[in-house]
Amino acid sequence: MSIRLQLLLIALTTLVLPWAGCEYARELETTLRKSQESSLQAAAGTIAYALAAEPQRVLRDVADTQPFAADLGDFYVYPLHNEPLLDGYREDWGLTAELSALPTATDYHARLIAGSVDRYLFLYIEVDDARLDPEPADVHPEHDHFDRVDLTFQWPDGALQAYFFATAAQGLIEAQTTVRSEDGTDHAAPEPRIQAYWRQNSHGYHLEARIPRSLVGGRLWIEASDGGGNAKAGFLGSDALRGGRMFSLTAGLSQRLTTFIGAGTEATVVDENSFKLGVAGAVSPTSIEGQPAAGTTWFRRFIADDTSQWPLQVVTPDRLTGRDVSAALEGHGAAEWLRAASNQEALLSVAAPLLINGQIRGAVILEQAGDRLLDLRDRALEHLFDLTLLATALSLSFAFGIAGWISMRIGRLRQAADGAIGSDGSIRSRMPEASRRDEIGALARGFERLLARLNEHTQYLRTLGGKLSHELRTPLTIVRSSLDNLESEGVRADQRGYVTRAREGILRLQTILSALGAASRVEESIKQAERVNFDVRALLVSAVDAYRDGFRGARIELDTPPDACFMRGAPDLIVQMLDKLVENAVDFCPLSGTIQIRLRVVAGNYELTVENDGPPIPTAMLGLLFESLFEHRQGVDDKPHFGLGLYIVRLVAEFHAGRATALNRADGSGAVFVVKLPLV
Repeated sequence: MSIRLQLLLIALTTLVLPWAGCEYARELETTLRKSQESSLQAAAGTIAYALAAEPQRVLRDVADTQPFAADLGDFYVYPLHNEPLLDGYREDWGLTAELSALPTATDYHARLIAGSVDRYLFLYIEVDDARLDPEPADVHPEHDHFDRVDLTFQWPDGALQAYFFATAAQGLIEAQTTVRSEDGTDHAAPEPRIQAYWRQNSHGYHLEARIPRSLVGGRLWIEASDGGGNAKAGFLGSDALRGGRMFSLTAGLSQRLTTFIGAGTEATVVDENSFKLGVAGAVSPTSIEGQPAAGTTWFRRFIADDTSQWPLQVVTPDRLTGRDVSAALEGHGAAEWLRAASNQEALLSVAAPLLINGQIRGAVILEQAGDRLLDLRDRALEHLFDLTLLATALSLSFAFGIAGWISMRIGRLRQAADGAIGSDGSIRSRMPEASRRDEIGALARGFERLLARLNEHTQYLRTLGGKLSHELRTPLTIVRSSLDNLESEGVRADQRGYVTRAREGILRLQTILSALGAASRVEESIKQAERVNFDVRALLVSAVDAYRDGFRGARIELDTPPDACFMRGAPDLIVQMLDKLVENAVDFCPLSGTIQIRLRVVAGNYELTVENDGPPIPTAMLGLLFESLFEHRQGVDDKPHFGLGLYIVRLVAEFHAGRATALNRADGSGAVFVVKLPLV
């Protein structure tokens, strides 16, 4: 267990002190709950009084006081967010409400749901009729029997107009109306403004209709008839102007409600049937000052009241119900605490009666989240906890600070140890905290001594090749001169083969020593190289001309920008790096292949690429090619190779603050070597 965690556990034992504060907070919450009920009831009463002064903005028909009667064909029209497609399905309506059954006195059943947008009224009707009685080609609506859905409109001017939907096959259809010719014969005339989609299924048919709002007044009667009998479902009471009323949101009322409420409150106006007339705002946890309340604190679970017995909020698209709503429709305001349907959080709902001309014509309901009270209560508890934590912090801050300071120093030392060896193999022996005269300082100095010895050994290994090259040259010279003397004195024919193999071995050893010496000289030359400004493009053009003369069997192409490309560096080293890349490409490129050398400016860097046709590089070796003495050739040629060429490429690239990488072509037709060098 860490030092910080041990001290934190000790500090937590002082949190027993807020127990008394929690008891006080419970009493405070009860008081605040009553205060919120009173203030919200007062707001609901004020809104109801203001709306009662302008009843025409609340009710579509102030004179209509009859209750909702589904058996007379009354129905609710749901607001739709988007205009649905006429296809006989209602999945795109975006409603969760169930269809309402049309009144019927027979076994013929039909169901209805209605919705509206700004310009259109939409009807969706499901009829249970297993056998389709099609509409005749030359139909006489008053005498022929066929499956049909009759609609009777009360136009905005009060006039009545009857239409019907019928078809011989499913698809997009138009409404029809009955007209009489001069001889008194009835015929059907289409009404193209009213369209529908008739979709047949095994149980009956679905009808999705679209009606312009300009054609519809306050009433619409709907009746589905079976052409094979007298069975009907629905209600056509237009002769007595009974039923057929459409209940819906009142235009402009929702916008009006937004002027009365603030953030975190939802206002709803319902009529005497509990149907929604207007909705505005949204319930959200908001503090008293209007700023978003903090998230649920951990101590709420210890002091919160048990709300499991509270009724659950009932959410339906058309109605708002509850004990407070029922009380308001009976003439007196009420408040009710609920559990929100979405997250089970506390929700306050208050309702006030809406009196118009002395009659109860509806109610105004306001809903707020109970988090407003919790926010105030939590502030009191937070103040108590602040005092407790302050006392705890004063006693432990010094020890906790020391623990953090020690952890920080150890962390710095760990980071320095992790990065002591660079990606190029260099060793950084300086350690932080080495100057401190304590245990951590002694540990840092121990790391420095260890890294210094490791660096000495690494430097010895790096110079070992040059030393061996120097020490072995004299013995090789002696062996070579001895062979010369032996040959000058005459060698028998059976001995000449041994002499030849001895000379080949000497030549191979000389090549090895030359390569080792070259690597050492390159490292030394890189350290002593002087940087100058030069044109990389001109350097490449000159070098490629030389390569074409030197490697006549190879096809070498060069692609550079048209303008000069200046950079600061060592041109001799760049040429040496290019020599190694081209030699490597020539070794692996087939006789008919091509070597491409390209220079581009990419993202603030020069990108030099050398790619050749030929076999791809094994994936496992791509990250090892630039290591010293790494060789992956297998039977390419008879020349000795010692894995120093690409190592020199990496050294030159890193000297210029660049990077060398190797990859294969996407199609596997060759290898690509990329060297990125900074512009300046």
